[in-house]
Amino acid sequence: MLKYWLWLAMRKGPGLQGLYRIARSFSNVEQAYRAAPAEYKAVAGVSRIGTLADKDLTQAERIIARCAQLDIRIVTLQDAAYPKILRTLPDAPLILYVKGRLPDTDRPAVGVIGTRKASVYGMSQAKRFGYGLARCGCTVVSGGAEGVDAEAMAGAVMAGGPVVGVLGCGLDVDYPKSNRSLFQETLRVGCLISEFPPGTPPYASNFPQRNRIISGLSQGILVTEAPGRSGALITADHALEQGRDVFVLPANIGVNNFEGNLKLLRDGAIPVGEVWDILQEYESLYPQTLKKADVRMPASIPQAEKADLPPQSIPENKVVDKREDRSYIDLKALSADERTLVELLQNGAMHIDTLVDRSGLSVNGALSCLTMLEIKKIIRRPSPKMYELAD
Repeated sequence: MLKYWLWLAMRKGPGLQGLYRIARSFSNVEQAYRAAPAEYKAVAGVSRIGTLADKDLTQAERIIARCAQLDIRIVTLQDAAYPKILRTLPDAPLILYVKGRLPDTDRPAVGVIGTRKASVYGMSQAKRFGYGLARCGCTVVSGGAEGVDAEAMAGAVMAGGPVVGVLGCGLDVDYPKSNRSLFQETLRVGCLISEFPPGTPPYASNFPQRNRIISGLSQGILVTEAPGRSGALITADHALEQGRDVFVLPANIGVNNFEGNLKLLRDGAIPVGEVWDILQEYESLYPQTLKKADVRMPASIPQAEKADLPPQSIPENKVVDKREDRSYIDLKALSADERTLVELLQNGAMHIDTLVDRSGLSVNGALSCLTMLEIKKIIRRPSPKMYELAD
């Protein structure tokens, strides 16, 4: 039956809502596959049948085989594992490709979204809210892009999850490359999902389509930083259409990157400053799951105790910070950009601006790598914008 679901999900012409209506109009998806053009046209709301007349299952069978190789789970609209909150959408995806563990349904979910080209303030707030929401028992949903998305997910990972990353490409596509380590850590405490089969490139048209899933999986969404023309506003529109709550961080007037925030506030979005400003809306619905907790992000993350290694056992390609007797850092286990930052920090604590300047990385790229090094307990922050190797 799975191959018929894949076949239907890949048809062009009827549109997302049309495909959903077809899936719901037949007693099972195999009957939908075997139907004649006149039967498709008889489905209410379906005016174009597009490629529904093409009954070739070759591509579907290839995708099934590829997913088995990549350890990607295929969840269909009829499966018990399919998120109930998403199933109610009129354009719900027929197929979800999943790596990791889907979130429990006994806890609320909040999408944290914003611009890729976020300010340091916007990214720090996204990380703070991602951390705090997860600490209080909420699932954090985001889009896996650079900037706000990555920082929100990283904050949730630091808190131990749960977190869901909704990607606009195949789960085997390395995009964006700067988030590779973040995605690996996400799988430890949550999952990555996509409605696009393996091998699908990150086409620009995929992301507005992806955004309806972010809001669809969430009881509410938080916009941390959004310009006047932003994909985050598309997600906010989806959220309103789906009957979800929209929360917004207040912003400085006259700053272009926050024009979208101000627009949403004028339109009636809920202003928030703290995590519980959001979660109080759901406290009565999830009394067993949500709990108030200390949501202050630690300046440093305590490192697990490790057995001391004798000097002669230091492996090749590992670095020892000569300022103190510290655990060894395995450079081979790090990305090239992470290695660059670790090597710079061998000289002592540095300000984020200095690290960006000396590493040659973008601000977004450097912050993403520094976040992952924090999660791996290799570095810490003695103050908000300073970084050093962890004890």
